[in-house]
Amino acid sequence: MNYMHILPIHTKDVKGLTSLFNKQTSSDEFLYQNLNEDAFKLKFMNSNKAYNIYTFVAKSDNQALGFISGVYDKTTKKAYITIIIVDEKHRRKGIGSKLLKVLEYTLLKEALEQRKIEIVFFNPLNLSWHIPNTNALHPNAPGIDKLSNAYLFFKEHGYIDFAVQNVYYMEIKNYLYSAETLKVLNKVEQAGFKIDYYDVENDYGLEALLDHLGSLVWKNEVLNHIKQKGKENTLLVPTLDNKVLGFTGPLRLEDSGRGYFAGIGTHADVRGKGIGKALFARLIHGLKDIGASYMTLFTGENNPARRLYEKEGFEIVRTYINLRKVDF
Repeated sequence: MNYMHILPIHTKDVKGLTSLFNKQTSSDEFLYQNLNEDAFKLKFMNSNKAYNIYTFVAKSDNQALGFISGVYDKTTKKAYITIIIVDEKHRRKGIGSKLLKVLEYTLLKEALEQRKIEIVFFNPLNLSWHIPNTNALHPNAPGIDKLSNAYLFFKEHGYIDFAVQNVYYMEIKNYLYSAETLKVLNKVEQAGFKIDYYDVENDYGLEALLDHLGSLVWKNEVLNHIKQKGKENTLLVPTLDNKVLGFTGPLRLEDSGRGYFAGIGTHADVRGKGIGKALFARLIHGLKDIGASYMTLFTGENNPARRLYEKEGFEIVRTYINLRKVDF
């Protein structure tokens, strides 16, 4: 190998890098969905008003040996690494280390206030990946795959674990309420709670609930959905005398057959009453009813919500690690 250059990505690199990306998908550790050239540019070149994308290419004799890409979120002022790939014929030559050094230097010039870089699901740039041994897709990688060589690579370069995310999968096309779930649904109903799509004219307290739950991502998506859809919204909410005490949804069928929802949450004042379990069961059934054949989701290793998912039959199919580096 002759002298290697690390250069910002150029449109002339896209064809070769797309091929390199797609070549990795034959590996058991690289589960990402194949990209065409337009999708590659969207993911790794097209900065916008919300975030800047930085992608660097390692080249020798005009041949791409690998690339790395990261994002600076202008709203949160946080920096993220999205992906690193080095052609397997050129690994263990220091190429990955050099790519990482250039990207870190570039991202830290943006993230002057926080001086940290993370690999985590808050990265606004998402890459879909295949659930092993199925035809299912999950729409984002919530960290770095624990089974990948990349995980060890980043650990060796000063990145430390700070959370574990488990990805769950369940086929739902034949989903039926279990006897236990039916008891919970009946109990919730007998207590006076109603679970139905959000009534824009009569229900109240949705925004206050979202503030209570504390997720800006949830708040933005839910309120935008209600604004756009109005009476035709698909947001499931439990209410008591029309006061909103939780949410899940919006329910949507994705092209892959996956049942989409942004999240699920209940007000602290009504937890322990079975409302979360009832709401989640209604979500699964509702997604099945609109044609979804499966669901995927992820949650933290220590999140009590995992018990809710596991009781309904969801199984862990992959574990991702959230990494952070602050020692620069």
